Amino acid sequence: MRTYRVKLSGWTASFRHPQFVTGMQPTLPLPPPSTIYGLVAAAMGQWIDPQLCRLAYVFRHEGKARDLETIYQFNRSNSAKSNVIFREWLTNWELWLYFKQSKWANAFIEPVFPLLLGRQQELAHVENVQPETVILRKTTTTLYGTAVPFPFWSAAGMVMALPLVMSAELPRQAIGVRPWQLIHEPVKLQHEGIWHDPDLKHGVYFLGDQNG
Repeated sequence: MRTYRVKLSGWTASFRHPQFVTGMQPTLPLPPPSTIYGLVAAAMGQWIDPQLCRLAYVFRHEGKARDLETIYQFNRSNSAKSNVIFREWLTNWELWLYFKQSKWANAFIEPVFPLLLGRQQELAHVENVQPETVILRKTTTTLYGTAVPFPFWSAAGMVMALPLVMSAELPRQAIGVRPWQLIHEPVKLQHEGIWHDPDLKHGVYFLGDQNG
């Protein structure tokens, strides 16, 4: 299958754990699907419908760090209360995006809005000026650094109820919430829904409209 690959990188990234609202703020081990669609939306300058945009992603990072952070909590009177919490983040990350249509990949040549992976200070850098054309194959591969729908019995990973994408309207609404497996440990497999990137030697799973 012919696809278009874009590589991004950055120093830090963090992905909010939905089960932690106050206190220590851990990060998920990899970006959830809605974060990836938000990244593409920033590049395109518009909301992205997953039924029209088939994409896959593979995320890697070198390590995890934790530090104290001061946050400011506002109430309806516009007064702010400061608080100090521990926050985790992932360091020296790389992200590969795969698209079935070139227009989505080409948006990263000149993104409309700044590219972030996590919070607003966690900037993403586009490594390749032009998207790379990659032929994916069906064969045994190594899958990790991506999300697949639960249950996916061929691999193990953190199971989380997460949205596929967030709505365009404010306040944001979660769309397509379902259990996902975050595959953060390598597993060797051959599966009908998994493709193999022969250049980077890892598995690829496509999100979006499963009929497209």
